[in-house]
Amino acid sequence: MNVTNILAQLPCSVDWMVCFKLGAIRQVSSDPQIKSMYFLPQNLDLVDHSHVVLSSVGRFLAPLEGPRLIGLGAELPAEESAFRSLATEYFPLLSLLPEEEPDCLGFGVQDGLPPVLLHLKMAGEWGMAKALFQCEPDTTHYDLLRAVGVEYLGGQKTGTHYLASFRNYLPTHLHAGALSGYSRTGFCNEFFFRHGTIDTELETGLAKASEDRVAAIREKSLAALQALAAQACREPMAMICQPPPPEEPFPFGDLVPLGFALRALRNSSGRVASELRSKLNEARVGLLWPFHSGRLVTSTDSALILQALSSRDSVESLQRFFDGDGGYYPQLWSKREEPGKMLESAATRHWCQPDFATTCLVRSLREEVRLPCVTRFDYLEARFNTRAGLYFANPYLTDWALAEAIRNDADAKRLKTALRQEILATRNQDYSFGRYDLALSTSLAILALAAIGDDGRAIRLSQIRLIEMVRPDGLWPRSTPFYSTFIAPSQGSRGPQIIEIEGEKHELSLYVDEHRMIGTSLAALALSVRCYPTRVEQMETTQSNPHPRYTCGTVAEYVERFALTEYVRSLASGCEL
Repeated sequence: MNVTNILAQLPCSVDWMVCFKLGAIRQVSSDPQIKSMYFLPQNLDLVDHSHVVLSSVGRFLAPLEGPRLIGLGAELPAEESAFRSLATEYFPLLSLLPEEEPDCLGFGVQDGLPPVLLHLKMAGEWGMAKALFQCEPDTTHYDLLRAVGVEYLGGQKTGTHYLASFRNYLPTHLHAGALSGYSRTGFCNEFFFRHGTIDTELETGLAKASEDRVAAIREKSLAALQALAAQACREPMAMICQPPPPEEPFPFGDLVPLGFALRALRNSSGRVASELRSKLNEARVGLLWPFHSGRLVTSTDSALILQALSSRDSVESLQRFFDGDGGYYPQLWSKREEPGKMLESAATRHWCQPDFATTCLVRSLREEVRLPCVTRFDYLEARFNTRAGLYFANPYLTDWALAEAIRNDADAKRLKTALRQEILATRNQDYSFGRYDLALSTSLAILALAAIGDDGRAIRLSQIRLIEMVRPDGLWPRSTPFYSTFIAPSQGSRGPQIIEIEGEKHELSLYVDEHRMIGTSLAALALSVRCYPTRVEQMETTQSNPHPRYTCGTVAEYVERFALTEYVRSLASGCEL
C-alpha cells in the first residue's frame, strides 16, 4: 500500500495523522525498537506490513497486500456518499510537496491554525524533511533541536505558504526517543503541527531530551573509563612520546593520565577509584609525583595529579618549587647532580623559570585545602595576555588552569569577563571549540567556562556537540595534551618537529594520549557540568575575532607562535615570566 491509498481511506475530519514506511524505518532501527516506538504488539510480523499510521482516530497498519487499513483497537468510519478523504480535501496542499513517495508523511490541524504537512525522505541515516507552514517559522530555541538530532536548513516561499527544510540524524533522534521511553515522541508532531514554533512546553521537552542524552553518554564514557583505568592499574598504559624524526616514539607518561581518570571517577562508587588512588599513592616520591614512574618529581605533574587527590600535606610540599614572587618552577635544577633536581643543560635552560599554568594549578589547590594564598591576583592578571604553559600543548588547557585559579576570587570579575570573552570568541558554529584536538579543546572550554560561572544554554549546546564526538566504545579520540622542547644542538636542524622561536631552533616532542584516558576523563567531567538549557545567557563578545593563539591548526604551530614564545623571550632578556 502506498501513501496515496492511505490518505484516501482517512476522513478529512481527522485532526492529525503521521504514517511511517516500515521498510525505511527498519533500515535504521530494530524490529523490537520499532514495536516499542509505535506501541505495536510484540508478536507482530512487520514484514507483512508497509506502513504504520498514527492518527487522532487511532493507530492502523497498512498491509503489503490488501486494500484496507487494519485498525489496532480503532476503526475507520464507514465510507458514505458524502465521504471526503484527506487525499481529496487537501490535494492542492499535497501537490506542493515533493513528488517522490515519502518515507514519512504528516498532517495536522490544531488550535485554529491552517493545515500543516510534512514530507520526509530517508537518505542513509539522515531524514530529509520538507514542512509546509503558513509562513517562515520563528526560529527561537531552534538551537535546542540539536538535542534530538534535528537541524533547520532554511526554506522558501511557495505561493501563500512557506516550504521549510530540515534534516534529521535518525540514530540520534531514535536514541532520544528511547531514552524517554517514547514518552515525548508526541512533541515532534507538536513542533510541526504548530508550524515550527517552539513554545515553553516544547522548549522544556527539548531541554529534558538534551539532559537525557548527555547523561546517557556520560555514564557510557564513565563505564569505559573505569574499564580503562582498571587495566591501567594492572599494567602500564603510558602516553606516547613522539620525538622529532628519525627518533622512534616510545611510551612515556604513565602517572598523569591516572590523575585525570581519578578526577573523573572520584565520585563513583566501586573498587576502580580506590585502586587508582592506591596506585597513585604507591607511585609518590615523598609527597609528590613525576610524569612517569621512577623519574624526576615535578610541580606540574604533581599539581595535575592533585586535582584528584585532596592532600594538604602534598599541596604544602609544592612550596619547594615556589620562586618567592608568586610563581612556581615546573621542576628544580642544579649545575651538578643532586637528588630531586634536573641537571642544568643548554638544551633545557628555558625550563628553569616559573610556569604560568603550573602556578594557576597550585593556586587553586592551595585554596581547596585552605592554605594561604601566596600568588597574588595581579600576578595572574599581568600575565593574562601572554598566558601559556611550558608543557601544555592546548591553549584551552591553560585557560582551564586559570579559570580554576580564579574560580572563587572576589577580585577576578574583570579577569573572568576577559577570559570568557576570549573563549567564547573561539566557539565554532557547531558549538565546538578549537582548530585541532576538537574533543579535548571542547571539553576544556566547557570546564573553563563553568569554572568562571557559565551555566546556561551555551554550555548544554557544547555538551551536545561533544557527545557527537564520542566513539562507539565510549572513549573520545586521541589527542596531544602536552609537549616539551629541547634547544637544538645545531641551529641548522630541520624537520617537521623543529620549530624556531626568536632565531633559536627547538626540537619538539609531543605526548599523545594514546589510550584516550585523558581525553575521555575530561569529556566525562565536561558532561558532568550542571547547566540550565532554558536559561539563555548573553552570548555576545566584545571582540569579533578570536585571539590568534586559538587559530593555530596544529600543536607545532601553537607552540612555535605562542606557547613557548614568552618563555624564550624572558630567558633572552634575563627576566622571569
